[in-house]
Amino acid sequence: MLILSNEDIEKLLPVGACLEVLEEAYRDLGNGMAATVPRYDVFSPTNPNEFYEYKTMSGVLPNRKIAALRLNSSVVKWYEKAGGVRKDKLPVAGGDRYVGLVMLFSTETGEPLAIFPDGYVQKLRVAGASAIAARYLARKDAKVMALLGAGWQASAHLVTLSMVRDLEKVKVFSPTPESRRRFIEEWGPSVPAEVVETGGVEEAIAGADIVTATTNSISALFPGELLQPGVHVSCVKPCELDATTYKRADPLIIHWREAKPFQIAIGVDRQSIPDIAEGWQHPITREDSAIWDFPTLSQLVNGQHPGRVNEDSISCFCNNVGLGLQFAAVGSEVLARAREARVGREIPTEWFLESVHP
Repeated sequence: MLILSNEDIEKLLPVGACLEVLEEAYRDLGNGMAATVPRYDVFSPTNPNEFYEYKTMSGVLPNRKIAALRLNSSVVKWYEKAGGVRKDKLPVAGGDRYVGLVMLFSTETGEPLAIFPDGYVQKLRVAGASAIAARYLARKDAKVMALLGAGWQASAHLVTLSMVRDLEKVKVFSPTPESRRRFIEEWGPSVPAEVVETGGVEEAIAGADIVTATTNSISALFPGELLQPGVHVSCVKPCELDATTYKRADPLIIHWREAKPFQIAIGVDRQSIPDIAEGWQHPITREDSAIWDFPTLSQLVNGQHPGRVNEDSISCFCNNVGLGLQFAAVGSEVLARAREARVGREIPTEWFLESVHP
């Protein structure tokens, strides 16, 4: 049983290193050779305006002989910012930290193989999905990207999107000038493109061939009328884009057919939790919508959907729900590299085994 840290994984796995294994996993999923288990979110109130959130998702990737469980045990809160609603996890575990874990299991013996924090892997798997979608949907001659957000997810998206298109300019916007300037200073040198600051969403989107939303907002970031013909747009959560964007998109590709996570509220009215009451109220994510009518990323990768067929159309990848299979895919790469480099701490596997029939 191998114990790894975020720092271990960051040394082993550069941003963008997982695109191929993720694409392999999507292909297997579409062919019925892999499985992803729906995400479950459980909320219970703690302090005023704060909730405990227990989140799980899992997946099985037989070709890599790996199954993965990802879980978050978090305290979250919602707040107003830049005219919209934002959601953040609070660093209160141990006084100033978070709890997010990934466990890997062997599909040959069932035994646990590794456990590690989900933080670094989390941003790689989300950015990887966006980059794979852009590989199939963005125009081949795309040169300019609008990057909305300047945080954890934005950094990985900057690198991975630059790997699938020869970007010449990236225009960054976030509501806090200090944040976007710090982001450009830290991450600008990591890509060939010129990375510049913009003072508003409209300025960032103007002239962009790709628009990438990477925020923690549960409110739409811009009106869909701003999108120009031929642009490719993506999000890390569906509520970053408005109904107009989805209606204008052709093709519109979703991540998976689950309309949204399964959500359970304990001891509180469900409508008091923004993620339930507001965060998913968009046409393709409502419970009463025909979410299964939209093609998935797996179908795109498998060639079951042609992708972009019109250079003037607006293409869209909606990351409507995360997939546990992503953690099996990225986790298999983490484990292989850790074993080769002899990184991590080993503890006896038998500590996690039992002789009593479960």
